[in-house]
Amino acid sequence: MAVNGIYGLSGSGIDVDSMVKVGMISKQNDYDKLYKKEVKNEWLKEAYANVYSELNTFTNSTMTTYRRSAATNPMLVAASDSSVVTATANADAAAMSHTVEVKQLASNAYMLTGDNGITRNAGAEDEKSIYLSDLIDTSNWDKDTKLSLAVSDGKSTETLTLTYEQVVTNKQTLNDLAASFKNLGLNIKGGYDATNDSFSLYNSSGGEDNKISITAKDTNAASLMNALNLYQVETTYDDNGKPSSSLKKNADGSSTLNFAVDAEQSVAGKDAIAIIDGKTYKTDTNKVSASNVTYSLLSTGSSTMTVSQDTDKLIENVKKFVEDYNKMIDSLNDKYNETRYKDYGVLTKSQENSMTKEQIEKWNEKAKSGLLYHDQTLGKAISALREAIYTPVESVDSSYNTMMSIGIESKTDRGHLKLDEDKLKKALSEDPDCVYQLFTASGDVTDKNGKTTTDYKQEGVIGRIYDKMNSSLKEMKTYAGTSTEASDGSTLGTLILQLQTKMSNFKTMMDAYESKLYKKYDAMESAIQQLSMQMGYISNQ
Repeated sequence: MAVNGIYGLSGSGIDVDSMVKVGMISKQNDYDKLYKKEVKNEWLKEAYANVYSELNTFTNSTMTTYRRSAATNPMLVAASDSSVVTATANADAAAMSHTVEVKQLASNAYMLTGDNGITRNAGAEDEKSIYLSDLIDTSNWDKDTKLSLAVSDGKSTETLTLTYEQVVTNKQTLNDLAASFKNLGLNIKGGYDATNDSFSLYNSSGGEDNKISITAKDTNAASLMNALNLYQVETTYDDNGKPSSSLKKNADGSSTLNFAVDAEQSVAGKDAIAIIDGKTYKTDTNKVSASNVTYSLLSTGSSTMTVSQDTDKLIENVKKFVEDYNKMIDSLNDKYNETRYKDYGVLTKSQENSMTKEQIEKWNEKAKSGLLYHDQTLGKAISALREAIYTPVESVDSSYNTMMSIGIESKTDRGHLKLDEDKLKKALSEDPDCVYQLFTASGDVTDKNGKTTTDYKQEGVIGRIYDKMNSSLKEMKTYAGTSTEASDGSTLGTLILQLQTKMSNFKTMMDAYESKLYKKYDAMESAIQQLSMQMGYISNQ
């Protein structure tokens, strides 16, 4: 603002600053109206964004969970011998019994140092030296000497090479050798256990097609591998079918693995073999899936698996649905009926300057209250939620075609639900599929032209809620966007940007008008000063 007011030079008593301030009052009032409107719309957009976020989570996360059959038709599996096999069933599994005979468990290819530990040279630094140069004779090595191993996991083959610099100069260790196997990029992992002086190689994938195959390409490589004293680890079973691991040995107790140049030494995992309902299954893990049931094989032997509805889990899921629904509709109702304080509007900057931070916060809390009072979009969403609950599902061919029939009903005029658990249990005992059908019926109908549409009256409760709430979300997004960002193309966002432009232009006009007033009153002051000088001159003649 211009600050060129002159006061009292002529003795006129004109206060230019005060006169300009008075002259700007009407303009400032007009600007404040724009400011208040812009801020209120920002608040409104923020209020919508909060509702959108909450409703979007409820619709596209929470309700999506209940659309899955796992929530509305959970199944459990009981085993006659859970030490042999356990199982889980998805919602599409039939309630029936299955016979399972486990013939063999899956295992992984595994090599491990035998009981005698790793062999060192006679001149090794100590009997448990970890240096590779103490495992093989490097006295005749020169800088060009190296050793190479061809290593395969049954799917791919890579070459592991160790140079003079690595083995002799840098004195690589057994831990470095383990890392070298890992760094080949195969499924084979190496490890060294210093406590037990044991080296191991392990294929992380099980089954007979996954192996550890090693071919020494030179005598140094063969010497190194033999020094590790590796045995094949195999799975054996006791009389009760319990698995255990043991080292595979020759009759004299020596390892079946003997490394020589270009002679591949290989061990393979084993496939799991199980007979389920008379059909044989082979797999490289101890999990087998059949008829929507996933079996976890634990030992050899037989077991009868009984699949049935998990009524306790289903009741818990229905209770959780009621809680989630109530939380959402209560939140919408609170905003829809929130008290509006008409005496509390947006504060201007001038008003805020005369208040404390705490006073401003308390004022704005009141001013923001009721922004969505009786909002049309919220009202439609609330009505849609309630209608979805109360409308019978006509595609359900039983007496349990309403939420009330399974114990879910509202006791208040705000749509808050209550669950009669005993009534739900009775319904499930008479019709185990009642919740699944009532909640998830598709409602899809196809006309004579092959066009498929959704019939609201035939659609399940969850589908109705999902469809109607997404419609409300779309309406909110069009009007107010999904965040507080004004440049989102929404109706409210566009209005805010327009108001901000008007405010900016109005501010420019105000500055120009203020400068005009200063010039006007400065000229008046100068004229009075000139007149005063003339009058003084005349009076002195």
